[in-house]
Formats: sequence, C-alpha cells, structure tokens
Amino acid sequence: MLSLPLSAFESPARHRAISDIIRNRSTNPADVRDSVLAGLDLSSARAVLDLGCGFGFMTEAIARRVARDALLVGVDACATNEQVYLARVAATGRAPRFVGQRIEHTLDWPDRSFDLVVASFALYFFPDVLPEVTRVLTPDGLFLGVTHTENSCRDLARLVGLPEFDARLLGLIRNFSAESGSDLLARWFTRIERVDYENSLVFHAAQEDELRTYLRFKLTLLMPDGKRSGELPTALERAAQRLAREGRVVLAKNDVAFRCRQPRCR
Repeated sequence: MLSLPLSAFESPARHRAISDIIRNRSTNPADVRDSVLAGLDLSSARAVLDLGCGFGFMTEAIARRVARDALLVGVDACATNEQVYLARVAATGRAPRFVGQRIEHTLDWPDRSFDLVVASFALYFFPDVLPEVTRVLTPDGLFLGVTHTENSCRDLARLVGLPEFDARLLGLIRNFSAESGSDLLARWFTRIERVDYENSLVFHAAQEDELRTYLRFKLTLLMPDGKRSGELPTALERAAQRLAREGRVVLAKNDVAFRCRQPRCR
C-alpha cells in the first residue's frame, strides 16, 4: 500500500477551503452528503463512528439525522482536526467525541458497538480495516463508504500532465474506488446498495487562483516530497496555461456511495 503524507489534511482551514471550492465549482447543485444519505432513516442510530472524519464534513450531516443523545465518534490521524471537528458537530446540538489516531488494521471498540459506521473519501487509505468494521457494527447496522471514480482521477492527472501522479493517484484510489468497491465490500457484507453522484468541476479564467489552490491540495497529497519543489510549479503552470488558452477547465468529479448491510462477521 502506498505510504502517503498527511500534510494536505493537517490544516482544517485549508481542507475546508477545498471543500468550498468543490461546492462552488460543482455542476451538480445537490450537496453530496444529502445525495448519499437520501432516503435513509437514521433516527434509530444510537452510536455512530466516522473513520477518517477530518474536520467533520460528513459527521455534521449525519448528526442532524440521528437522535440528539446519539454517540458520535470521529477518528482521524490529524490531531489538528480535533477542535474544528468538535465545534462543527456540536453546532448541531449533539455532543461529539474525537479520537486522534491513525487507522490501520484494528479498532479499539467492543463488538457490536455502533449502529452506523462511515468512511467518507477515506477508506482507500485504510481498506484493511473492513473486517474490524463488521466486528464493531451491530447485526442490523449500516456501513456507508463514499469514494471517487477512477475516471475522475485520470481526468485530474491528464490536466497536470504528470503520468507518475496518475499512477500514484490511481494506486491509492483503487484500494476503494467506484469501480473496485462492490467486489471489496462483498467479502464483508451481504447487502450492498450503490448510489451514484454525478458531478464535474468547472473553472473559468477568472477562477485561476481557485484552480491552482485545488490542484496544489491534490498534488501535495500524492507527489513525493523530493519532487514537489520542481514538478509542482510546472504542473500548476501547465494547468493555468490550459485554462487561459481554452477559457475554462472541466474536471470530472463523480463520486459513489456504497450502503452496506448485514455484515459478514469473522
């Protein structure tokens, strides 16, 4: 599995800024969270675990759909996310908890501890945790995994013209992508429902700064430290030149949610 830096996620303000850019440049007006949670009745969920919770983007939406006294636990490797996560979820009137630790193969909770486990744009970092997800999930619980399509990743790589970035990005996403997700999850769940969220990001010439910010975030995550100083400026300039030449840049940003029930316990 790829060993990747977490620097792209260590600044909650920066991560939120990227989330804002995605929302502002999306052609799909629906909030991705509303789409992946649509039709789900979460009112009976008493305990929720968000793996790779970041600054609370998905937990916030879930919190509004569960009972006010539900336990909401976020786990993330970046301790800098703690205060922002707690404040964001607390604003919904719930009392969240944050656990700062890297997720790998095990989870530190007893069997059947959670009615809902979610990994939103995160499971590709730690796919080996799935057996533990089935262990801590109640028999009638729900696992929600949200991820990207591989084509969206290829589109991004083509824009910056970095074949190595393409390979590294796909190497990560294929751990849990829209294309690989069903087969991976079928080992651990009996019932799997797929929800597609079709979208693209459109940047016009006036949004060059936003395009650069978005690409810098993505490239920092996947580009080895030793190559950033040389290749990153070149990649950003290449994208900016295309934007100036064509007047706009369109990037595929299709996502998929897998709603999984009936865990196959070990």
